[in-house]
Amino acid sequence: MNDIIIDVRTLAEYADGHLEPALHLDLHDGSFEQALPGLDKSGSYVLHCRSGHRSGIAAQMMLDAGFTNVKNLGSLEEASSALGLPIVG
Repeated sequence: MNDIIIDVRTLAEYADGHLEPALHLDLHDGSFEQALPGLDKSGSYVLHCRSGHRSGIAAQMMLDAGFTNVKNLGSLEEASSALGLPIVG
C-alpha cells in the first residue's frame, strides 16, 4: 500500500482503537495543521476520523494547500473496511 493513512481523531479516540500504520495528527489540537507543511504534496493520502466530518475538513485543508491525491475514507470502521486493515489498540 502506497497511501499514507492519517487519523485526525483525538488522542483518546486513537488510543481506543486505530489502524496500525496510521499517522496520528489530531485536527483539534493543531497537530494536523502543524504537520501539513512537512508532508509531501505529491504523496497519496487517505484520512479518517470518527464519522468522516473532521477528516473531510482535513482533506479540504490539504487540497487547499496544494495536495492533489487526498481521499476522505470517513469513519475508522469505514477506513478499516476500505483498506482491509484491522483496528488495533
